[in-house]
Amino acid sequence: MSSLKKYTLAFALFITLALNGSLSLYLHPLFGFNNGANLLLPIGMMLVALIDDINQKELWLAFGTGIVSDIFFFGIIGVYTVSLPCVCWLLQKVARFLPELFWARAIFTLIGTIFLNVYNWLFFNLTGITKVSLGKLIKGLLPTLLWSAAFIILTYWIWNWLAIEFPFMVKQENYRS
Repeated sequence: MSSLKKYTLAFALFITLALNGSLSLYLHPLFGFNNGANLLLPIGMMLVALIDDINQKELWLAFGTGIVSDIFFFGIIGVYTVSLPCVCWLLQKVARFLPELFWARAIFTLIGTIFLNVYNWLFFNLTGITKVSLGKLIKGLLPTLLWSAAFIILTYWIWNWLAIEFPFMVKQENYRS
């Protein structure tokens, strides 16, 4: 049973994937944020990257999470498969210079959500899957930031606990002194 603890974070991200889809289905019409994006899964992965910046195996977790979320959300591989590991890698590098405070991590997670939103817009417009104007992208950034800020505030303590207590593919004894 203790050997499964190193996969707890991956299981939590899988549950977040299902929760992300359900929240999108029910909360978007309720609040009228039709232009905003629900990025609960990427937010969780970005917070984990900021909290546990020394675990390079979490980049592989971000890659796997990207593949699964691409198939689940878009039906094609490439959107989160590329962007999520890149953003997490950048956040791990930046986290070494940030104070370990909620607000610092929240601000950089919001910056990461803006990057992911713009990347998704570029990807879908350049590949011809959709044609969304730049104005709609900009109009959708505020609702996306509001969703993201709410998700960061509500779930930060969960991701903090998971990243500290159950680092991905690492024995917990390595993290304790």
